[in-house]
Amino acid sequence: MIFGAVIGILIIFVIIKKGLKSRDDDVKRKPKRIFGVYAPIGKWYYFKYFVFRALLILRRLKYRLCGKRFFHKENVLEKLQTLSNHKLAFDAVFFHAVTQDGMYFCCGIERRHEAKVVGLVYLVLPEYGILESETLPKTTMDADTDSIYYQKCYSGGGLTMTPVKPMKKWKVQFRGKMRVHNSPNKTVDIELEADWHSDYKWFFFEVDVPSKVLARAIARETWDKEYFQRLKEAHQSHYEQMGYLSGKLKVDGKTIKLEEVDAFRDHSFGHKRDWSLMHRYIYHMFYLSDRTKIAIGVVSQPSTTSLLEMGFVNHPDGRLDPVESVDLVLYEHGEDGVMPAEMAFTFVAGGETYDVRVEYVQEAVHYKGSDIEARLHERFIVCEVNGVPGRGISEWHYNNCQNKEE
Repeated sequence: MIFGAVIGILIIFVIIKKGLKSRDDDVKRKPKRIFGVYAPIGKWYYFKYFVFRALLILRRLKYRLCGKRFFHKENVLEKLQTLSNHKLAFDAVFFHAVTQDGMYFCCGIERRHEAKVVGLVYLVLPEYGILESETLPKTTMDADTDSIYYQKCYSGGGLTMTPVKPMKKWKVQFRGKMRVHNSPNKTVDIELEADWHSDYKWFFFEVDVPSKVLARAIARETWDKEYFQRLKEAHQSHYEQMGYLSGKLKVDGKTIKLEEVDAFRDHSFGHKRDWSLMHRYIYHMFYLSDRTKIAIGVVSQPSTTSLLEMGFVNHPDGRLDPVESVDLVLYEHGEDGVMPAEMAFTFVAGGETYDVRVEYVQEAVHYKGSDIEARLHERFIVCEVNGVPGRGISEWHYNNCQNKEE
């Protein structure tokens, strides 16, 4: 232990010296950011990569020895979180469900201060197309009293999501009118009573994203005291888990039974969520016909990581493989705001290469961050991964701050 501590101190000393020098060298020699956003590989990239990866491996050693559940209790994670004092404090949950015959469902609640939530519901049915919350494209609304006073559920706008058993079961309920996206004057009465349940492992980003993936992202950036302070301030806890949705859906009085529908959920919380800092991201959730489930994303938040890959593959037998690399380059796909109708890319997880083809069949847009700072396109897809067909949901985010005055 003493030897390890000494080595750690020496490494930190070297980082500080080399980091300060690399900052000056970066300014003088490093190529300009692509589109003024995306940091390219600089002179000190490989040095920073190995140093940061070594530190990350040492930091994560405790998780290998004791397991993440020892340090992050499931019953603590799986409850409404106390909001920090920051005005942008948040606590958010999000759910998806997709069938192979063309039903898509997604919903989310993000708790904020001043008894407000950011909420949305989308439901896609072959006979209706996209149904959406009546408040969309705006998402800010009043929180329901149950969510405020009892702190037992995430609730607003007719949507309620309640944790029942940590990492095993949630209740998902919705009752209200939804607008037909292509016929805005038409509404449909919707009732949903369902249980989200899972025996899959949960993917905790600060622990389960491979060290080499994070090291690649951090090594691209210019290191200085301010940069590491931004990293600290931007930290969020985020975990994702695949599962199934079962229950009943009523559409204008007609009941549709939901049986073991492929589903996904995530939970994020932290000191603050500032949408103005996010430049772009593209995130895909694939549900394949062989019951393989995949979450994969590429994120650009220039103040911390201008290019970060993330995701995982859940196999039908329960195995979970973190994504190791993705060749989806953000600035090559829709950087000008014009999104492609189709896309192909590859990624590696568990040592296996996956070839992905995506067709975006329907989409709708909504806004977050005071209903303006973030523009998000919810895109409903058909896909093929290594020859296996499937469906899914993709979310494309764009920074919308330049349009605040419009």
